[in-house]
Amino acid sequence: MRKKFPFHPTVFIVAMVLPAMASAASAPKAGSKAGSKAVPIVEQTDITWSAATGLGYDSNAYQAPRAPYVDQALATPALVTPQEKSGFFVPYEMKVDAAKSRSQNNRLLGSAKADGSFYIGGGLSNANEYNVRLNGGYEHILGRKEKSENTLYAGALLGKHKQVYVDHDSGLGKTTTVSGRDISDLYSYTSIGAEAEYKHRTGKIDYGFGGKYISYDYETVTGSPQQDHTYYKLGADASFAVAAQTRLSVSFDHSVRDYSYRHARDLQAAFTNTLLVYSYDALGVSLRNRISDEWLLYLDLDNTQRADNNAGYGDYSENRYGARVIYEKDRLKTRLSLHHWGRDYPKAFAFDTPGQAAKTYSGNDLRFKAELEQARNTALWAELVYLSQKTTDLRYDYVRTQAMAGMSWAY
Repeated sequence: MRKKFPFHPTVFIVAMVLPAMASAASAPKAGSKAGSKAVPIVEQTDITWSAATGLGYDSNAYQAPRAPYVDQALATPALVTPQEKSGFFVPYEMKVDAAKSRSQNNRLLGSAKADGSFYIGGGLSNANEYNVRLNGGYEHILGRKEKSENTLYAGALLGKHKQVYVDHDSGLGKTTTVSGRDISDLYSYTSIGAEAEYKHRTGKIDYGFGGKYISYDYETVTGSPQQDHTYYKLGADASFAVAAQTRLSVSFDHSVRDYSYRHARDLQAAFTNTLLVYSYDALGVSLRNRISDEWLLYLDLDNTQRADNNAGYGDYSENRYGARVIYEKDRLKTRLSLHHWGRDYPKAFAFDTPGQAAKTYSGNDLRFKAELEQARNTALWAELVYLSQKTTDLRYDYVRTQAMAGMSWAY
């Protein structure tokens, strides 16, 4: 059995980068003094931060199915009546970015971000969720043209994700079917990794390529397969003008999730002795058109192919398409997006039970956000999110609406 956290070069990178990030924050400003002598201007440090919070209402905090259904995955199939629960929550996001120029062509970059939401009363604490992410590394400037640069970046990343694995029907923490053992921490994890990226931005065609390696360490949960895995990703992107006000962007990524303890299924949905490995090929295309000074339109199309690298039970094909519209005038900025998606599993069964219908998913994602600038560094915002998912696996068939409003700050 593989160990959960073998030593990786990333650990060394983090140990080297984070102290340097701290030094960027404490570096003397230009013209400051040490004792009675002026410190010469050798390095430049820029630190920016932003924050946003507010109050929201969630119509279906636990994504409860939209109607009663017979759960075919139970040892004895039985009728389940979901309990849709709604209530108020506080969304929040905080971010700090630091850049320290070590020389004309070298920069030390770092960022820290925390976001999530917590629910107020109503027994909805199991819907609370948060994420913390730290990134840091070095960027080398390979070339310049006016305000554009060709850059090479290499760095490390750390993350922490916390959520409760809930029973969607009741909102209670998830337990095992047979023994009733608590497995509500199943999807909480820490992550550590390394990334590198090259960006070419000084020609008629913008392009780039890069890669990531991340190790995910999940909470130890007795009675359920551990979710620990490693993640690898290689990708490339390009963007170029196709008309005076129109630009086309294309991206392609290949990624792998290699699990340390989870096992793959055979074509009858039974678990095998083979450890699970998923590989993904994702193609994205976006057309951007500047309609006028105020209006900007994006048309999006994405396709993802997943293979489970065993018998193919977990293979799927997913398509996503839609549009985004941005309107900006004076102090007002609005964004509207609508995307439809569908995912087909050619070899999997609904409820993972042989004899059931083929597993399929589809959904709509509608989002609207408006921001009104109040002063140079503050703005009021309001957001509406509507999510609808239909599937032959009725445990995950739901509708959810969130309405939020609040204030943001940026310095």
